[in-house]
Formats: sequence, C-alpha cells, structure tokens
Amino acid sequence: MRPILFNIGPVPIQSYTVLMLTAFLLVGWLSYREAKRRDRLTDDTMLVGSAALLGAVLGAKLGMLVFLGPAEFWRLLPTIPAHGATLVGGITGGYLTSVLVERALKIERCTGDLIAPFLPLGQAIGRLGDFLGADAYGTVSNVPWAVYQAGAYRHPAQLYELVLDLAFFAFLQRWRRHSFRDGEIFRVYLFGYALIRFPIEFLRYQPTPLYFLGLTLVQWLCLAAVTTFGVQLYAQRKGVKCVCDLLPRFLKRVRAPAVKEITHE
Repeated sequence: MRPILFNIGPVPIQSYTVLMLTAFLLVGWLSYREAKRRDRLTDDTMLVGSAALLGAVLGAKLGMLVFLGPAEFWRLLPTIPAHGATLVGGITGGYLTSVLVERALKIERCTGDLIAPFLPLGQAIGRLGDFLGADAYGTVSNVPWAVYQAGAYRHPAQLYELVLDLAFFAFLQRWRRHSFRDGEIFRVYLFGYALIRFPIEFLRYQPTPLYFLGLTLVQWLCLAAVTTFGVQLYAQRKGVKCVCDLLPRFLKRVRAPAVKEITHE
C-alpha cells in the first residue's frame, strides 16, 4: 500500500486525498460537457450542481458518525479530513441537497441525469484511493489474492468494487445515449449501485455491529433503494405518472377471471 503519494517539503500528500480530488474534478468536467451536449448548461443547473457537490462532501464526512459511532468518530475527527468518508453518505447528501435546491428554484427536469453517468467512474477512482490508503478494507481472508492491510491478509474489497464500478460506468455510457425519459438515468444509477454495494458489504470489515437480520445499515439502505427506484423505473416505463397508480392496475390483474380457451374438435 502507499498511503503517502509524495511529499512537498515536510508536508505529506495523501494518496486518498489526491485521488478523491481527481475524482471530483473529472466527474465535474464530464458532467459539464454532458450539460452542454443536452443543451442544459444554465445558471440554475450550475447552482444545483455546486450545491449537490457541497452536500455530497458534507454527507460523506458526517456519514462517518453513523458508521464509526459517536465515540470513535470524535476520536478520529482530526484525521477524518484526510481519509475518512462514506460513499453512501455522500450520495445521500448530494441527492437530498439537489432535490431541495431544484424545488427552491422550481426546476422541473432532473439535474441528476447530467452527473449520474459519470459517478461510477469517480467512485472507481475513489476506491483506488481507499486501496492505497488501506481504508474501507475487507474482511480477513486466505484467498490467493488477499492483500495485507490493517494487520492481516484481507479481501481487496476496494478493488472488487472498483472493477464493478468501471463495468457499471461502461453500461451507463451506452444507456445515456438512448435514454430520453427525465430522471431515468439517475434512477438507473441509484438502482444499479445499490445492487453492486449490497454483496460487497459481506466482504468489508464492519467497525459497528450488524443491524437487523445480520445485515448492515448500508445493506438495508441498498434494499430500500432497489425497491424504491426499481418501482419508479417500472412506473416510468409503463407511462404511469404516480407510483401509487400501479396498485389499482396490479389489483385489477389479480382479480381478473381467467379466460378458458375453448377448442373444437
């Protein structure tokens, strides 16, 4: 591992910090180009994007309070700006901030469609930073490709997610060229990342106790995301404006009597 990338005089430059900064700048630049391609580069769009970025940073840092617990969070607070962050907290913070700002500005179209196709690429770069900095490491393992981190040989959970993030990034690049439904790409991203993160959690070291039914808090959030955004995507594909309108359709199908095919010999 290489937590210190290089030194500028007496100041060590952390690999995690450099790669996270690279991820933010790259995703921001690609999103800017996407906004121009879709002819949506306006002052309001830039304001929503800036607010979402700030919300993501705050959410990523404050999310450590949940995952580490209050006591451990305050103990590690001086070092958290250098490495500690949670991706789920960042996504949640960015999502909530963008929704609030969009409503305040009365923006009807989903701004998340402009950034969602590139988020998995940024996440992959961030996971490389985690790997080099021995952060967000995996559980103890004796597999041939195990890596030595935090005093033991462990699953390279960061690299597992890195590969899946890159594959998801490639998938979204094709999807964005053929998606014309507002908000669809953003929902596909949230749905897809939840599917990626859920199994990875089983191979990650968990500093806090497991929650209900042996699942982590992140896994429960993933299940909620798959359900919520999966239903929304289905409703959007069916042309239903409100998700609640799906229930009458479902009940109608269930109650419809089966029609017997009559054959004549």
